Amino acid sequence: MANERQQAGIRTFFLPMTINDSTGNVFCLFSQSQVVEILGPRPIQQIPYSPAYLKGVLHYSDRLLPVINLDDLCNRNPKDGQGRYRQLVVIRTGAVDLVTGEPLKAVVTANVRVRIAKLSGQELATAFVEREAPPSLRDSGVLRGFFQRHADSVAVFDLGPVVQGTFEKCFGEPKH
Repeated sequence: MANERQQAGIRTFFLPMTINDSTGNVFCLFSQSQVVEILGPRPIQQIPYSPAYLKGVLHYSDRLLPVINLDDLCNRNPKDGQGRYRQLVVIRTGAVDLVTGEPLKAVVTANVRVRIAKLSGQELATAFVEREAPPSLRDSGVLRGFFQRHADSVAVFDLGPVVQGTFEKCFGEPKH
């Protein structure tokens, strides 16, 4: 049964990113188990004096979830127009609330449509080659891995520290 699922493919979500110090296409990879829902534009409540990457909070299923712009999180000097978004991706971060033990979610902005693809476990294991990430991604403090497949690069992030409130970005370096 597990082998059949591996052959059928695992749904993956590719969020196109704009990374200032990267020459090629960069996508953030989310697995099927991470993505809860993809939403269209919704009202986001801004938080005064919050970091540029924290766009505010979104009311979702009787909770307030942080809204994160990955381009702003990974670039020292964000490009103009990054305040606009086309979709919102509600994700499971893998982190848990230290008081309640509940899984923590976040919302990630997508400036262009998220791409969905089915990849087999074999393809995931062999088609992606690990490589050195551009400095802005390396210095982001949330990068878990950076891989290349053909002409495209894929970044995998750990947003747990961001939603737990233990992450503070200052001049490209996280503070814990």
